[in-house]
Amino acid sequence: MKSMECDEIKLFVVRLSEDSPSASTGVKLYKLGLARRIGLSLLTKMRGILLDPYAQTPLSIRDRELANSIVVIDRSWKVLEKEGRMNIRFGYMSRRRLPFLVASNPINYAKAFKLSSAEALAAALAIIGCFERAEEILSKFKWGKNFFALNGRFLQIYMQAKNAEEIEKAEDALMKEVLERGEGDEGEG
Repeated sequence: MKSMECDEIKLFVVRLSEDSPSASTGVKLYKLGLARRIGLSLLTKMRGILLDPYAQTPLSIRDRELANSIVVIDRSWKVLEKEGRMNIRFGYMSRRRLPFLVASNPINYAKAFKLSSAEALAAALAIIGCFERAEEILSKFKWGKNFFALNGRFLQIYMQAKNAEEIEKAEDALMKEVLERGEGDEGEG
């Protein structure tokens, strides 16, 4: 299967309307024409990558060939955490989770894994080698550049990983490093 060019990858947002549209980065993306809004029923007929925080397999550069489209489910983290899984039929989509990254959006600032829809799409694009397009997406948000400041080193490591197994090894090492550094800082001061 041939890899898509970065500008050919279609970005989609499935909006579940569990939070305010004014706070939704997914809404902003489709209003700006950077992503297209679709309903859940269309999801079962599509092929591509579905970003799912509960998926077993992390996204890697190897998934680039699957990425004719990337879909993010725009929903409330509070509701998702209560459910404990994505209760969505995904048809032919390849479910992938993003590796360890830290949010820069004002709602979940500095929280691990709690990315906004825009951050998730940008991170996915960066990991599969479409860094310029990732930057374009986050340039529409005041806090967008900060995402790359917080996660730049992580993204560079993930972008160099050849497959999901290497992503998992890198993720484990990075999380261990962050935890050790955090524990060491608490004892000072």
